[in-house]
Amino acid sequence: MSGYSVTQIGTIDSWTGKSFIEGDLGAENLGISINATEPGEGSPFWHSHSRLEEIYIVLDGTGEIAIGDDIVPLSAGTMVRVAPGSMLAVRCLPDSPAPMKWICVRSGDDSLAGVGKDATLDKESPFPWSA
Repeated sequence: MSGYSVTQIGTIDSWTGKSFIEGDLGAENLGISINATEPGEGSPFWHSHSRLEEIYIVLDGTGEIAIGDDIVPLSAGTMVRVAPGSMLAVRCLPDSPAPMKWICVRSGDDSLAGVGKDATLDKESPFPWSA
């Protein structure tokens, strides 16, 4: 066994939607997704994780992440850590000069299989930018 794995995610310009890539890498304790959110688009619902923390890394575009009652501006180079139990939603601003390209890394107190599906979804609460 080599002790590592490699995958190809393409150039940032080729990213569309959301792709979970931990399976492609064979990762057991770390989840990772690559994301492209078009201007004016965003999370379809609020969510939180009971056992996973997440780090959002913005590479291009501008947007916002709502964490509870706080709204944090996002732009290339912004990194945000979200603690377990924090309800959040992400969006790309309507006037963003480009789709927001971002990476989400998540990890918890056990392997991903051990944590299981720990997400709580809130499809009823309005987003702060919808008001």
